[in-house]
Amino acid sequence: MRVFTIRFLLLFLCLYSLGAISKPIELTNVPSELFINKHLTILQDRSADLSFQNAFKQYKQGKFTLNADERASFGFIHDALWASVLINNSSDKEIKKVLYLDTAWLDHADFYFMRQGKVEDKAFIGDTLPFNARENKTRMLSQQYTFKPGTTQVFMRFESQDPLLIPLYLTTHDVIQDNLIISSYFYGFIYGAFFILFVYNITLFISLKDSSYVFYSLYLLSFFCLNIAYTGHGFKFIWPNSLLLQQWLMILFLYCYIAFSIAFCFEFLKLKVFAPKIYQIRKWVYTGLILLITSLFLNADQLLAVNIGVALTSLLVVIFLSLGFLVLKNGHDTVKFFIPAVFLGAGGAATSAATTWGFIPYSTLIFHSIEIGMLIEMSILALALAFNLKKVDKARITAEVSAQLDHLTELYNRRAFTVAVSPLWNLGIRDQQAFSIILLDIDWFKTINDDYGHAAGDDVLKSIAQTLQQHIRKSDILARWGGEEFIIFLPNTTQSDAINLADLIRKNIQKMTVLHDTGPLSVTASFGVAVYNEQMTELEDLIKLADVALYKAKNSGRNVVCHMPQNQTIKNQEVNKMTPI
Repeated sequence: MRVFTIRFLLLFLCLYSLGAISKPIELTNVPSELFINKHLTILQDRSADLSFQNAFKQYKQGKFTLNADERASFGFIHDALWASVLINNSSDKEIKKVLYLDTAWLDHADFYFMRQGKVEDKAFIGDTLPFNARENKTRMLSQQYTFKPGTTQVFMRFESQDPLLIPLYLTTHDVIQDNLIISSYFYGFIYGAFFILFVYNITLFISLKDSSYVFYSLYLLSFFCLNIAYTGHGFKFIWPNSLLLQQWLMILFLYCYIAFSIAFCFEFLKLKVFAPKIYQIRKWVYTGLILLITSLFLNADQLLAVNIGVALTSLLVVIFLSLGFLVLKNGHDTVKFFIPAVFLGAGGAATSAATTWGFIPYSTLIFHSIEIGMLIEMSILALALAFNLKKVDKARITAEVSAQLDHLTELYNRRAFTVAVSPLWNLGIRDQQAFSIILLDIDWFKTINDDYGHAAGDDVLKSIAQTLQQHIRKSDILARWGGEEFIIFLPNTTQSDAINLADLIRKNIQKMTVLHDTGPLSVTASFGVAVYNEQMTELEDLIKLADVALYKAKNSGRNVVCHMPQNQTIKNQEVNKMTPI
């Protein structure tokens, strides 16, 4: 019985040991690209100082475990990870393949190629080497190897101060180039969209002086720089010989992204208006963030800095959504764009962060959800900023229109009249057209105000304004000239036509009854008419002549129309030649 038990235990240990060794990958049967993480056997070295010989010894002792769940992300750890995979070439020809790591930030990726228990070749790659020193100039880490007929064991060691992410593919150089073309289109589209939005929002900030636009621009710029850093574009194209920049720029851009996203949130949500108590703590938030960043960089622990940065990025999703719902409740309607944008954008970043932590199983799509989320967020926030711009533009137009109108009568004011008439004046002079001006003044208006009150006077002004609007053409320009005076510019109108119109309006005003609290009121008005002649050079000349005619009407018993002779100018006018009709 005792002998049987010992034999059973030996058999169990033998089977356990064999169970930790995956079946070889057959090169003649695999597709051009194969995700091979499920074929790995792995060992986490918590001391991170295990030598190759000792690691291989533990492999032979069956201490490696099969990575059956295809795990690619091991989170933020100081451990080194040993991995092994068996690759068999059953043909009689050599087959060239590439071991491709879909990550740009591993400090160490060491490869040992073994046949029959002996190392035939080895390669050491990673961020601890300048990019220009790499044998394979791919943006992501890769190692090419020619597999001879028979079985080759690939023994690997991975270590990083950044998150330990090892999505490993067995592929070919041609497939890598094809994928490079696709990724070039993808990143070209994203970076192009970033650039357009960046320039657009900087332009809006310069023109509108709204700080939310500049903070959104800086938010976009910081994410753009962060993306360039962690995707390997920076190391390949911008700082290929600087290990210091490769190690710390991604962390710096990560915290810039966090800082500017907070600043943008404060300004876009208009917390100063809709949540003033929260807005008051912004200086403390910025100060705390600056102190945190400074302490992390002085501590020089990359893993800790990334760990805290990723945790803050995930936390911002909850904070931003909470603030969004708060200001929405307080009446900020533009936030209806902000909430879904943050949910998708920051949610994408949180999803990528969770993948990096190892909480979510790795896949290429999920890992790049930060770019996809940011692309959607950009689109939604662009709509939000456009909506905000439309509101600003509408308010501007309303203010401009309001500045042109007399608020009581809703007619043009003096300034708007001059602006509207100037092009018609110039056009009339150029085409030698006849045009006239009617200037009218309400008779005894001060007496109406004194006897019946200013409210009655306002009613009179509004009633006359309505009567004037009923008798002019669409091409005529009507305005309240000031006080109880009104002015009408009449393009393509002769003196006789202008006089007839003025007299028609005078008669209708005389018939008009203004209803007021004190009873019905009857009013009259005096009119002065002047017509353009070639001796006039300015609009003001014609207005002055109409004013002289109006003065004569006032002195002729009121409620009359007076006009200036057609060849009269303000310089040679003779009041006694004017005749009432």
